[in-house]
Amino acid sequence: MNAHILALLKLTKGIRSVNEEEIFHLGTSFIFEAGHALLKQTEGKEQTLTEREAALLCILCENKNKVVKREAILERLWNTDDDYFASRSLDVFVSRLRKLLASDNTVQLKTIKGVGLMLESPAPGG
Repeated sequence: MNAHILALLKLTKGIRSVNEEEIFHLGTSFIFEAGHALLKQTEGKEQTLTEREAALLCILCENKNKVVKREAILERLWNTDDDYFASRSLDVFVSRLRKLLASDNTVQLKTIKGVGLMLESPAPGG
């Protein structure tokens, strides 16, 4: 883990300790799950995410480069697998995340039609 990033996260979150399990590397960005922050390393700025945006991004980061079924996401975030309003809300959150990640051409949030979502990103350092 990059010591500079950990130091920045500690500064932005006060004296709360930062565990490596709470941090996901994503292209040129880092997401700090508990603080709902997306730290853009190249731009040097922090974008605060909503709780659901952070949860969705963490689910996708946990399954990076793998397809995650929509039903599994809906079940985890809304405790349902086929509610119309939850499904439309998921689409809105995906749209917001795409806008946040648009400046990083190494990361793509893809919709796999009829199946789910996939977050494509190279492994850290390569």
